[in-house]
Amino acid sequence: MELLDSREKRDLREKALLDKYHGTLLTLRANFPGSEKRHEKADLAVTILYEEVRRQYNPVHEEILQDAEGLIYLLLLKESPEDVKRKALSLEESHPLGRLIDMDVRDEEKIWSRRDFSIPGRKCYLCEDLAVHCVRSQKHPLEDVISHFVRKVDDYLESAGVEKRRK
Repeated sequence: MELLDSREKRDLREKALLDKYHGTLLTLRANFPGSEKRHEKADLAVTILYEEVRRQYNPVHEEILQDAEGLIYLLLLKESPEDVKRKALSLEESHPLGRLIDMDVRDEEKIWSRRDFSIPGRKCYLCEDLAVHCVRSQKHPLEDVISHFVRKVDDYLESAGVEKRRK
């Protein structure tokens, strides 16, 4: 219930930000498995992608949330939602941690999705099926999916020459 409440509060906050600033809102949060979203590696992955995004944009306004959904960055941008979503999709596909992060883009009219660009849904972390199918059917043990997430972050840190943080 706490997770659902946090999502509803975030949705209201996002709408309020768009009402105040207009423009395009980019929301970054971990695509962390399970109902417990607070995890050191999830926060780390979101922060790394946030830093990548900040190199590309000069936000009009930024906010950081931390609740049952985990660490979330909200960035209000001047760029068009189409351009922001294209760059977000590119980063999700090209960055080693991109698959682990949701980069949601919305404006005052709608939430932009992969479908708007004729791009298929994301694949499962562990198999070639669509992630949504595996999540709904609970095809994989939660521990396996969490282990994959943590391993991807650790592998990235190792390849980037950053000392591993254990949890």
